Amino acid sequence: MNKRLVAVAGGAVVLLVAGYWGLSAQAGKQAEKRLEDWAYDMELDDKLRWQSVSSSPFGGRVSIHGIELETGRKQPALRVAELVVSDVLQDDERSRIRLQFKGVEADDSAYANLRGIGALAGGDVRRAMHGFEPALSSGLLALKPSDLELYVDIDDNAGTLESELAVDLPELFETRINYQLNNQRGLNKQLSRLQDDLADADNIFQALGLLEEVGQGLQRAEIASVTFTFKDHGMVKRSIALQQRYNTPLDPTAGSADKQRERHYERLVNEMVRNCEGEDIGRSLEDACELMGDLLRGDAKGLELSLRPDKVRLFDLGKVSNDRSAKRLIERLNPKLSSL
Repeated sequence: MNKRLVAVAGGAVVLLVAGYWGLSAQAGKQAEKRLEDWAYDMELDDKLRWQSVSSSPFGGRVSIHGIELETGRKQPALRVAELVVSDVLQDDERSRIRLQFKGVEADDSAYANLRGIGALAGGDVRRAMHGFEPALSSGLLALKPSDLELYVDIDDNAGTLESELAVDLPELFETRINYQLNNQRGLNKQLSRLQDDLADADNIFQALGLLEEVGQGLQRAEIASVTFTFKDHGMVKRSIALQQRYNTPLDPTAGSADKQRERHYERLVNEMVRNCEGEDIGRSLEDACELMGDLLRGDAKGLELSLRPDKVRLFDLGKVSNDRSAKRLIERLNPKLSSL
């Protein structure tokens, strides 16, 4: 009897698994068809390539594998091992989506604006991703595939816009910024109509007028919260070692070279902390200079900055005209800085 129950239960599991994968395959085909339609509408059908698409049979999650974006050069401008689309919700009142880009590789042009000290690295720094300044300044001559995550939630009922962007660069750093804006009722409907309205615009002036309306709505936005985190994954540690090794004046009669390097670097950090403390940055950031010193010494793994403002609009950020108004704005933003 027990054997029979086990056999029946096992058969049921097999049927469920088979049914799940069958539905997943069907859902994947539907998701790929929607992706093809989107690429055609965006005029990317001759530039965007992917290997496969899979989807949950119950919706809510789509995975696109082996993405390549061509720009007519010898190599793809962008490669993504996997793109996961989840938390999707779209109706008249609310739009929400989460995009997870895993294993991102970009060609050199994607990092062109971040170059600056590429010559210090030696060799042909024009090769793919070898001109990324944070990597070069910390002694890393090539970037590993990185991860990126984007989340957006626009809720007309609540009148909020929430967004989060996270970037993870292996052997360098991980950073994440999350913010929420209030007083944005109607933004979802406005953005939903925007693409069609722009397509129907008779001239550039009508299009600019539509964009101006969106901009005016964002000016009314109030900053509810902002959180920014930075975690070191080796960039700071390697930068400290390079700074000590190549920027320390050594005295052959002063003993150990390593000890001289450590003392010289400690003096530099202490001087930076003193200069920082000499600036009037407000009571809410009174520990910022000390925390900066901890990070530069390698004693802190990262920093977190949070803002919980008292009635501050996005528009207010552009009204700063002098040191006094800047200090007053910082106090209203209510910033808190802590180490990780």
